[in-house]
Amino acid sequence: MAVDHDATNVQQSVPLSDAVRESLADLGDVSALRRFPRGVLEKLGKLGVLRRRWQGEFPGDVLLGAHLAEEVARHAPTGIAVGVSLHTESVLSLLHRFAGDSEYLIDLRERALDGTAVGALAASEPTGGSDLSAIRTLAVPADGGWRISGRKKYVSLGAVGDFVIVLCRLADHHGTPTQRLATVVVPLDRASVVREHEKLGTHALDTVAVEFQDVLVPSDALLGRPGLGLANVSYGLSFERLAVGAQVVGAVSRALALAVEHSERREQFGAPLRSHQHIEFRLAEVLVELEVLRAAVHEVARQVMTEPMGRPLVARVAAVKVHAARIAERLVSDCMQVFGGAGYLARETPLGQMWQDVRLARIGGGTDEMMLALVAGELTGAADEYSSAVRISS
Repeated sequence: MAVDHDATNVQQSVPLSDAVRESLADLGDVSALRRFPRGVLEKLGKLGVLRRRWQGEFPGDVLLGAHLAEEVARHAPTGIAVGVSLHTESVLSLLHRFAGDSEYLIDLRERALDGTAVGALAASEPTGGSDLSAIRTLAVPADGGWRISGRKKYVSLGAVGDFVIVLCRLADHHGTPTQRLATVVVPLDRASVVREHEKLGTHALDTVAVEFQDVLVPSDALLGRPGLGLANVSYGLSFERLAVGAQVVGAVSRALALAVEHSERREQFGAPLRSHQHIEFRLAEVLVELEVLRAAVHEVARQVMTEPMGRPLVARVAAVKVHAARIAERLVSDCMQVFGGAGYLARETPLGQMWQDVRLARIGGGTDEMMLALVAGELTGAADEYSSAVRISS
């Protein structure tokens, strides 16, 4: 039975920056976190931020989503920012677009908007990686629903979440796999966590391998139309990829602010570091690239709000994501350089960990190579101009 959710109990007018700071206020030593803190989403839900993102006509305020991703990354470790975006962008995008009139899915969506239910996305498998066409997890028709069996390797928020959107291969009534894929929503308490991955960075974001052993879910747990599972996941990933660009903006902003403050406090050769032009100009170069990236993220977010999510726009999102991911390491590294040897000491500054964290941007939500494949599909020539302007003799 669906739960009645009273949106009037949330605060709708809290400024985004204040809501983010309040949601992160009680985290304590964030460097020690090894699981995503659910309380962040619960507070964002209570303050009305999650519902504010999805008010109005679908797909909602994508620009607010970008601001949220940037603001969280500006004030918290990247792992927390990624976790917030996975829930608010990937999961809620899919639930808003494809829940239809399913009471089961609408109830989950409403609780996810409240921040009282945390969602995850499970696509990649041990043998598939980025090849989502190689899905083996099966959804077999059963009386009144589906039986889900299989294993997913990378499920972020999987250790703390309540439900997961699973990319499955549909089977026929005899259990024989077909060529059709679908997305099915499965309660995480019915899945088994078989491994919690030890990662290089983003430690505040738990990522686990999960297994489904003949898990029965109701028929209306199917998210969207059967056979369109890959398209559904690709749709949700576009929002996640845009959020990656915004996360990079926030993470680099944080690194730059720390580096500028250090350059003003630290003295070398009888003067503050910033007074040496090669230091100040290095930091100015970071700000130049940061401002251009921020403008690109915001512009594409506006386009997502007004244009159909077709191939050209998907490619534009991919272009922003791959560019942000590539420059993230370099810009954080430039900020780390200002700290000298202290920047390489984990107990003295957070810059080294931030450097490791932003490396995820080149993998999560689709690798650089996958993004370039999407962008390459939009390469077009200029036949008429070539014929009139180019004269290459044989």
